[in-house]
Amino acid sequence: MKHDVEVMAPAGSYAALDAALKAGADSIYFGAGVLNMRSMSSANFEMDDIRKIAKKCRKCGVKSYLVLNVLVYDEDLAAVKETCDVAKEAGVSAVIASDISAIEYAYSIGLEVHISTQLNLSNIGAVRFFAKYATVMVLARELELHRIKNIID
Repeated sequence: MKHDVEVMAPAGSYAALDAALKAGADSIYFGAGVLNMRSMSSANFEMDDIRKIAKKCRKCGVKSYLVLNVLVYDEDLAAVKETCDVAKEAGVSAVIASDISAIEYAYSIGLEVHISTQLNLSNIGAVRFFAKYATVMVLARELELHRIKNIID
């Protein structure tokens, strides 16, 4: 079985983004706004940065992944839609999501979806279910190699 490798780097600042691009990363992931786990840290961008980052990555031939990996409550749904709409318009390569509302909305507007490890996919049933929405899924971190092998075989 052939495995393609994609080198993905975190980009929590423009300095980190530039370093990843200069180092030859194939893709970068970043958060913007409040819908990612790093929203309260300095490793986060604002909504206005999404367009600039996606454009810079495209210019360098690098994929850009916007992280939407927090618990989404009813009051967050408008922000989910706005963020996905901006990402789609900006040409972000995909969103990395963990909430079914974010996943469904991104999918419904034609924005590529990757399933975040925060969703804790741990069995073939879950993988088959989410395959309706995504072709890239990061399995639960806790899985032993034999369990991963059972899922991918």
